[in-house]
Amino acid sequence: MKKLLLLILFYPIALFSQITANNASLIICDDDNDGFAYFDLTMAENDILGGQSSANFQLSYYTSQSDANNQENEIIGVNAYQNIAPSLQTIYARVEDLSTGGFVVVMVDLYVYQTPEVFPYVGILHCSSDGTFSIFDLTISETTILGNQNPSDFEIFYFETWADAQSDMNSIATPQSFSNTMNPQNIYVRVENMNTGCWNTTSFQIEVIGCQDDGDNDLVENEDEDVDNTNNAGRSPDFDTPDGNLANDDTDGDGIPNYLDDDDDGDGILTADEDYNNNGNPTDDDINNNSIPDYLDAEVALAVNVFERANFSIYPNPTSGIVNLRSENEISVESAKVYSVQGNLVKSFSAEELQLSNQLNVSELSSGVYFLQLQSGKSELVRKLIVE
Repeated sequence: MKKLLLLILFYPIALFSQITANNASLIICDDDNDGFAYFDLTMAENDILGGQSSANFQLSYYTSQSDANNQENEIIGVNAYQNIAPSLQTIYARVEDLSTGGFVVVMVDLYVYQTPEVFPYVGILHCSSDGTFSIFDLTISETTILGNQNPSDFEIFYFETWADAQSDMNSIATPQSFSNTMNPQNIYVRVENMNTGCWNTTSFQIEVIGCQDDGDNDLVENEDEDVDNTNNAGRSPDFDTPDGNLANDDTDGDGIPNYLDDDDDGDGILTADEDYNNNGNPTDDDINNNSIPDYLDAEVALAVNVFERANFSIYPNPTSGIVNLRSENEISVESAKVYSVQGNLVKSFSAEELQLSNQLNVSELSSGVYFLQLQSGKSELVRKLIVE
């Protein structure tokens, strides 16, 4: 609902009739930012009369001064008048003294101000030794939340409840160093335009997990899954300067944070299988010496096998239920398994099922991202599978 904000600008006008009235303004914050809103024109009456008793005057409203002077084309439905000029329109109020019949005409400016846009933030995920509490810099969300809007025009406040954000009460005093009081915890954000007073709200979640845990069972501990040094967008090859937020690390851009993605670089090879030196830790493998660990480098895919050489493919992908298997060399697939992004086996197909058809039916799976593992002899192929 568009919000009536305030009444301003009083300019006393005294005519020979001795009627005193004021110019006034009505301001609405536009929730859809189309420049139009519905005004209750009677909300301006107190300011127009300047404390005089409304019982002594008759007020009517017009779109032009001449209409107001001649009492023609009076605005009907003054409690829900929609402006006809976007963003700013001046209408005219005729103030008539009921005892003398004298009148004066004043201006009422109708302002429709834009409500700030707010854009969703991915949230903040820290790891700690106890997996329960941490200190968060909530302000790293601001670049994303504001988008392309000028930061100098806005104030941003953080709250622990939605009601406080709406009423602008009990804001978090030190958002750069906020200690969570529960885990996970919702943070509510109020973005206010300092020039107009219009505001909007959004929210994101903060959470703490154990640093030594391995959320996706890919042999990379959670604390090592924080590989970027940015606030929310883009990734850096400097993997020695993480930003502390695990929620915004998505090396292959598939929408799955690295700590939940067991193929971080999206090359079709599970992160655990890119431990090419076989020491149980994929983070120290860098075959091409470019300072990017192989499990984060889509240019390195050493698990090339007979499937790739045969141009083996699956389609359609994304799928609504049926996946077709195709190989130029008519390779026989002996088994097929579907894993969730958490590494759990959710469906398997036997050799007998595969011999009957070159199709896999995954229609009973929920929409989301999975991994399809195909086996032929000693050769294995893993492909990311998206179910719509």
